[in-house]
Amino acid sequence: MVVSMACVIGVLLSMLSFTSGMLRAYGAGGDPDFAVVLSPDNGTEYGNAIPPAAVGTILDAPGIAAGPDGHPLGDAEVLLWVPPMPSLRFTGSPELRGIGAAGLALRPNLSIVAGRMFRFGRQELIVGVRAARAYGLHIGDGIALPGGEWPIVGMFTDGGSILEGQLVGDAITVISAGHASGFGSVLVRLTRPDAFGAFSRWVASNPALKVTAERRAHYAARTVNLYSGFFTELAYVIGAIMGVGALFATVKLTYAAVSSRTHEIATLRAIGYQPLPMAVAVLLEAAVLSLVAAALGGAAAWLFFNGRLVADIHSVFDLTVSPRLFMVGIAWALTLAVLGGLPPAIRAARLSVAQAHRAT
Repeated sequence: MVVSMACVIGVLLSMLSFTSGMLRAYGAGGDPDFAVVLSPDNGTEYGNAIPPAAVGTILDAPGIAAGPDGHPLGDAEVLLWVPPMPSLRFTGSPELRGIGAAGLALRPNLSIVAGRMFRFGRQELIVGVRAARAYGLHIGDGIALPGGEWPIVGMFTDGGSILEGQLVGDAITVISAGHASGFGSVLVRLTRPDAFGAFSRWVASNPALKVTAERRAHYAARTVNLYSGFFTELAYVIGAIMGVGALFATVKLTYAAVSSRTHEIATLRAIGYQPLPMAVAVLLEAAVLSLVAAALGGAAAWLFFNGRLVADIHSVFDLTVSPRLFMVGIAWALTLAVLGGLPPAIRAARLSVAQAHRAT
């Protein structure tokens, strides 16, 4: 019973670690003080639908915090896919994010750990530590982009955010080299979280703009659900299929345990124990065994999958078996234990003293 249930929990948590890792990577930038302005046509950071002339208008909106120099803390950015490179370790290719000088101020956790920062106005890139590990990229490597090969001049970390799985360069240089007509998004820092309402209404109602505003945390969650929803559903479907097998095993083995203890049940009933404590005792035993199974399955999932690097098309992150997933495993195991232990528990409760003695 423990082995079968541990397998169910181990497989379930191993598959859910994909979604958990992606949530953790995208959620690392989930500060409520940040908002992102997007084109309503696709609702993502990809594309070039925000013209340069509209950026200044967006930064005039109310609710945007000011930097030390008095200018609004906002940055027009571009996000695009790097053409596939056959030499990369993983299938696919990293994303390239173009940022401006204000983009560095908006990302205080960004830190160069090797090499140097790219120079604005130059065709230079820095690579996140996860992208470097996933795709085997190093300082000095060249990335084939419009305008020729762009050298990687530095490597950075960003507090575990999804940015660590990307290449970063100067946004103006990126759109100039690619002959793009505009930016894909504008990232802004708000004066306070509740300033988002006034900011979003102003942006949406301005006749000179055709954009929408969204909290960056909400955008991150929406992006994760878009890419990971299938894997989450698949994990629960497979877990449910395996859970049915574990459920039948629990019912069969618990029935066997009750049948082998009819003498003990008869003795307890003879000295005054009521049916309810008998049923509770059977359920408690099943629950304890399920907790042991959940601990074993969760430990196996953590040992083999936690921290493992994966590259999902263009997103790079570490699989994460979080405390929340352990709680999911415990809840799943307890549910199977109650459902599987309930019929034998009812049988134990209904077993009369005379029946129990005859069975012995």
